[in-house]
Amino acid sequence: MKFNFKIFILAAVVVIAVFSLFQINSENEAAKIKSQSGEKETYEKGIQKIRLDKDELLEHDKDSPIEDKTKFKGLNYYAIDPEFKVEATLDLLVSNQKIRIQMTGGETVEFEAYANATFELEGKKCALKIYKNEEGGLFLPFRDETNKSETYGGGRYLDLNIDEVKDRKILIDFNLCYLPYCAYNHKFTCPVPPAENTLALAVRVGEKL
Repeated sequence: MKFNFKIFILAAVVVIAVFSLFQINSENEAAKIKSQSGEKETYEKGIQKIRLDKDELLEHDKDSPIEDKTKFKGLNYYAIDPEFKVEATLDLLVSNQKIRIQMTGGETVEFEAYANATFELEGKKCALKIYKNEEGGLFLPFRDETNKSETYGGGRYLDLNIDEVKDRKILIDFNLCYLPYCAYNHKFTCPVPPAENTLALAVRVGEKL
């Protein structure tokens, strides 16, 4: 069989083209992974900064719930998990309905029902009601399975920025959820999350006991 130089050249060109495409794809994938890794690191550093700032506040603020500040070594937290930062769809409530929420001390406090938020966590469909306080900020009190032993029995809170609501959606980052002051000091009274704001799963991120 005679050697066909043209076929050889064509085959070589095809091999080089395939190799080049593979190399480009590999480099693009590596760059993507590096970018995602950098974004995760920046995100986690931001969360850690918020936590350190809060520790600093509780250690020195005169209104801190920490009674013996000499023994205070910082709050306890779960590990940061970006999977618990979710986009929620909002069903905005236009009735301006006022709701009185029970406080741990027995009294009630008034909030405006702002929206019903729906989202997914760990593959489960979830729904929570978001409230608006007197200052116009958004307040999300909730309970979950961790309240039984790992976090405060009265639930945890999230503060949301109304300016971040876009096209009836908002990012909810449960890594930022925190315990109310009454979890650390019985002299404080705090809003109790309504029963409807209970998640049937364990949210093991954010502040814990």
